[in-house]
Amino acid sequence: MSSTTITLVFCLGGITFLVNWVVFLLLNHKKLENTILGMSSQIKTFLIYILISTIGVISVGIVFVSALMISHG
Repeated sequence: MSSTTITLVFCLGGITFLVNWVVFLLLNHKKLENTILGMSSQIKTFLIYILISTIGVISVGIVFVSALMISHG
């Protein structure tokens, strides 16, 4: 397995990560604007989405690359 393939897998995971939290923020934008906390609520939600997405992308990336390495040698 070449290092280019592994790099490509992690780059695609990063793009998925970015699309994931942008979509979540756009879906919740109006709901968060109407809360009492306003902007601080949006920032807190943004940080929570980043944390959850980071953990998910890294763990799934590691599992996927491990499975790829095992299946393709």
